[in-house]
Amino acid sequence: MPIITIQVIEGVVLTSPEQKRDLLKKMTDTFISVVGDVARPYTYCIIQETPPMEWSIAGAPLPDLPFLYGPDYAEMHKKSNEIMRNFIEHQTNKGVAPSDHSHSWDHAQNVWEGK
Repeated sequence: MPIITIQVIEGVVLTSPEQKRDLLKKMTDTFISVVGDVARPYTYCIIQETPPMEWSIAGAPLPDLPFLYGPDYAEMHKKSNEIMRNFIEHQTNKGVAPSDHSHSWDHAQNVWEGK
C-alpha cells in the first residue's frame, strides 16, 4: 500500500480546501502515471499540516522569513555547499566509486567542524 505524505506548515503553503484537493489528486495521478493504475485503489495521499513555529530549519522555527532570507542562513548554505563540493572533488580525485562512501558522513562532519 503506497503512502504519499506531504508535510507543510499549516496555513502558509496550502491556504484553501480547493488547493488541498487539487494537490491530493495531482500527487496521486503522478504516482499512478509511474507505477500503473493497478495501484490506484491502494494509494493513500496524506497532507500533514504542522502549526506555525512548531517546525524548524537550522534550529529556527518556521515561518521565520527574515532568517530564511537573511545572511546567517545564506552563510550556512554557502559553507555546506563548499564542504560538499570539496568532498566530491576529493572523492573524485581519489577515484572512489559513488557506492563506496562508507565513511562519507564522518568525513563531512569532520570538515564541518574544521578537523
